Amino acid sequence: MRQLSMASMLALSTCILCFAAFAQEAAPKKDTPPEASVWMRKKLDYSQQILEGIAEADFDRIATNAQAMRALGKVEGFVRGRTPGYRSQLQIFQDATDQLIKHAEKDNVDGAALAFTQLTISCVNCHKHLRESK
Repeated sequence: MRQLSMASMLALSTCILCFAAFAQEAAPKKDTPPEASVWMRKKLDYSQQILEGIAEADFDRIATNAQAMRALGKVEGFVRGRTPGYRSQLQIFQDATDQLIKHAEKDNVDGAALAFTQLTISCVNCHKHLRESK
């Protein structure tokens, strides 16, 4: 197994902290539409598998779950992509997911860790946009 660089370890630590924050707020809020929480739960499952894949340098796991997340994002975008702000956030999400897949296919753990960090930031920014647009 390849040794992780300091940048990879920092990225993984950041991701773990982000997921810990998400886990504390895992209970769906009453004003959250049911389909949104189903999509969110599935994306969190995929992202957890991606993080485990990065930690274990399991590039097949990273690519498989990133591809599933990308497909789910496209379906969700079709259903929810009515506003320009949401569409721009979705594009950033898709770009980060594409980068994650690319690095997984090249067995590049450092690139995958960075792309996963960018993916996480895109998720946080999208949720912030959705909260502000209510």
